[in-house]
Amino acid sequence: MSISRVVTRTILLKNKLSYELSATYCSSQVAVKESEENQLKQFETLYNITKKVRTKKPQKPPFVKNLMLGKFDTDILTYPELEKEDVEDLEANVSLVRKLVHQNHVVDYNSLDKTFRQNLSDHRAIGLQASQFINGRECNVTESLAFLEALSEHKIRYSILNNEQLGAHSFVKFGSDQLKTKYLHEIMKGNLLSALCFTECGAIDLSQFKTTAKLSSDSKTWILNGTKTWVVNGTSADIFIVLALTKTIVRDIIKEPKFSAFVVERNSPGISIHRNDSTGIETADITFTNVEIPVENILGQVHKAQDMLSSLTTEYRVSLGSLGITLTKKILNNLTKDILDRSDDAYQLYKMDAVREKIGEIVTSLYAMESITYLTSGLIDSYENQDVEVEGAIVKIFASENVLNASMTSLSLIGSPSVSDSHWANICHRDAVQLSLLNETNDSLKMILALLGLQHAGVELNEYIDRIRNPLFHSGLALRRMWTTRRNVEDNPKLDLELREYLHPSSLIASKHLEYCVKRLEFATEILLARHGPEIVNQHMDLRRLAAVMIDIYAMTACLGRASRSYCIGLQHGDYEMLIANSFCNYAMERVKANVMSIYVGEYKTNDVNFRAISKRVFKFKEYFLKHPLSRNF
Repeated sequence: MSISRVVTRTILLKNKLSYELSATYCSSQVAVKESEENQLKQFETLYNITKKVRTKKPQKPPFVKNLMLGKFDTDILTYPELEKEDVEDLEANVSLVRKLVHQNHVVDYNSLDKTFRQNLSDHRAIGLQASQFINGRECNVTESLAFLEALSEHKIRYSILNNEQLGAHSFVKFGSDQLKTKYLHEIMKGNLLSALCFTECGAIDLSQFKTTAKLSSDSKTWILNGTKTWVVNGTSADIFIVLALTKTIVRDIIKEPKFSAFVVERNSPGISIHRNDSTGIETADITFTNVEIPVENILGQVHKAQDMLSSLTTEYRVSLGSLGITLTKKILNNLTKDILDRSDDAYQLYKMDAVREKIGEIVTSLYAMESITYLTSGLIDSYENQDVEVEGAIVKIFASENVLNASMTSLSLIGSPSVSDSHWANICHRDAVQLSLLNETNDSLKMILALLGLQHAGVELNEYIDRIRNPLFHSGLALRRMWTTRRNVEDNPKLDLELREYLHPSSLIASKHLEYCVKRLEFATEILLARHGPEIVNQHMDLRRLAAVMIDIYAMTACLGRASRSYCIGLQHGDYEMLIANSFCNYAMERVKANVMSIYVGEYKTNDVNFRAISKRVFKFKEYFLKHPLSRNF
């Protein structure tokens, strides 16, 4: 035991002894007892503190964004891992939280009940990344995800996740000392429940937000007005974190909105709450009418809430990977049990190829989901201020889409019984739909994902693309390009990244698939920038295809890096990890091949032009316009 711990232990014993002696003769024993208990608790907190030294490497170039340029950082193939002692401590602590969740699972909670929150607080399961001095765990992102996996096993998983990642974590990263003392401590004790008020009806992006806050004439308060919709925990929350427009900068004809984040107490005058009729999750619409907020209740910096939101949403999207992992495991395990229960000697359902194919697909997607989630958290933990905005978005899209696919598979294999609202498959399907739609939709996120990658590539390729788009002025380049791109046009790119040198030899074929996909992504990026230029922002169909390619390549990288590590260190089932990773890469390569080919051949050889014309007609008539199959003209 260290000297500091011996000294702390001695102080604890002396204080305990002095309390017992004074309690015998003191007339105000209750007050003394409370004071001494608080002091003892503080000493116990100090005694249990374990100093965590976390060093980060210098920032690296963004991985997925650089793939657009054909640059592959082979360091990413070294899958991140924790020290053995850290893993053992983490598993022990997570198992205690998981046990608590299972004990409370049978209770009919419709919201994050205060008693349950206090139970979580006793297990230090709120404010996971907060300082140990205020009873937090000082978890890094990877450790937080392990706890969130356990917490996501509860049916009010969304309430727990939002209170942790968008509530407590907001104060941990951006709260002033005053706000931390006033609100974060109470959130971590389970006394307060938080809710982030972000979404607005009809607003596609921040520029369309109508919630405003204006500084009062005496500069002591902000006056908040507006309505936020579909706020998770909105009905039960004690404090709201509200994003509001506080300034607009006008440059020529361009208006640049500036936002601030405010901490608003529920009992503030001018707040009205309308609970939404949603199944399995507590959401509400909240209206703020001339709500006065003290100036010290600004979270982060004034007019800079966008920066805060960007940081929060990246980690929030990654944390949704934990929720997706837990939900997919539940679907897979329940489906496996259901199939085995329905199998007998005469009808061995589990041996049918149709069933085995579906189970194999779920396992493969779940493995990829785990791999990209913890690879992304490892990048955040390993490198200083690492740019993972694209990787974080990929985790959210991949997890939510594959959970939804797994739930649809379970409904299909189970059949009629799953129609019941109380059937586990139906409940899981509703959870999967909520994961796909709450806060942001995958469709819009895919276009953002593709545009972020193209923006990064465009900066480096700007001059080259400009010359390609003007071949009459650069005829020499046009002729050379016809020769240098011939292999890409023939779908036979030169594989010179040598990725096999960084992976186990049994992944030789899969590593070639990964190289092929990286080269095809580089080719697709050049094609889109050269063909559309700045107008690429309006080519949504191609942007979706490009995003799908980026997602598949990142998932392939994560699977191969993880499987290679597991096989090399002799991890149990490492051979099956390699089999699963190779299987995922086989399917992913075919998807990448098809998407890039659709981008290359252009809109007139795909259905893009046809779909535009058909949809234009629908909007003209405002309904399905075609005549009934039995209609006649004569």
